[in-house]
Amino acid sequence: LVETALQISLDAGPVAHQQVVVLGLGPVGILAGALLGLAGATVLGSDPLPWRRAVAESFSVSSVDPAELPAQVADLTEGRGVPLVVEASGNPAVLAGVLELTAHEGMVLVASWFGTKPVSLPLGAAFHRRRLTLRSTQVSTIPARLTPAWTRKRRLETALNLMRELPLQRLATHEFPLSQVSTAFSAVDSPSDGLIHAALSYREV
Repeated sequence: LVETALQISLDAGPVAHQQVVVLGLGPVGILAGALLGLAGATVLGSDPLPWRRAVAESFSVSSVDPAELPAQVADLTEGRGVPLVVEASGNPAVLAGVLELTAHEGMVLVASWFGTKPVSLPLGAAFHRRRLTLRSTQVSTIPARLTPAWTRKRRLETALNLMRELPLQRLATHEFPLSQVSTAFSAVDSPSDGLIHAALSYREV
């Protein structure tokens, strides 16, 4: 997950002194927000679950409820919108509303994995007028434009170093024995109060 968040921050490009929004404060969203903050961005996260917002704050990621997000972005940017939105909610319905938050010629990085879920987007209106860019970010490869400086080995080593620096124990909220895998997935789907990351253990707990 740290390596995935690192790739998101690399795909984002230079973000110093920019306002960035991260939608979805699961472990990937929180980690991506933290790394973008370390790269110099001012990060605002959003998630409907209050305990996720609380943990994000402990990673220096300010956060609000989704209902408050449009007004907050408008206030922070004087109505211009933000140059970068990272969509990490996992919810296809969230992506459509992202476009209204994005500034002229801004970019939406889609970190969510929707699988076979259909995603409906309004590609007229703000998307077309503002010349927005919609891009996926994926950890399985290194983008061609980054290959002069980055390899998978370097990215992994960087992620391992970050694991020693980040307060990852705050994300490790739940652990289930492998024999209870269905219970673990149900807890994620519910979601259970306080759950950030559900780990599967090969030892009985």
